[in-house]
Amino acid sequence: MSNNKESAVNGLKLKSEEKFWLDLMRNETKASIGAVEEAAKQLITITSLLQTVYFAAISFSDLKKALVVHDLYGWFTVILFISPIILWLICLSFAIAVFLPKSYHTNLSSPSLASEAYENIITFKQRQLWRAYQALAIGFLPLIISIVVYLVWIHVPEQTIT
Repeated sequence: MSNNKESAVNGLKLKSEEKFWLDLMRNETKASIGAVEEAAKQLITITSLLQTVYFAAISFSDLKKALVVHDLYGWFTVILFISPIILWLICLSFAIAVFLPKSYHTNLSSPSLASEAYENIITFKQRQLWRAYQALAIGFLPLIISIVVYLVWIHVPEQTIT
């Protein structure tokens, strides 16, 4: 018996290697929704942690006092320092949307309608996950800018002990 066993799929004879790749893709298709949802869970965790650390850093710094003293407490500076949090909240909303229950009409007696419904489900979830990743990544730009602004231009006034 040779290693090139042949199988029949839709009347076509397939070699074992071809069957392997079809089986692999069938399994990947079955696991794709779970993989997207797992990625969304991890993104929610990472984004929540980033927001907590950033908010704590802002809260425990003398940023507000420094901005008032240097007359930098304008809308631009406020928006600059708040924008990472806003973008990360947007990221969270998209990541949570991956789990949004949504109705998809299908007929389980029709393979083409079932396939179309599955494609709609995975497309929706992947689109939301991609948007979440984009919001997370874009949030780092104002974060880096605000860190540079804080370190270079904002000097916290020294407190005098009386």
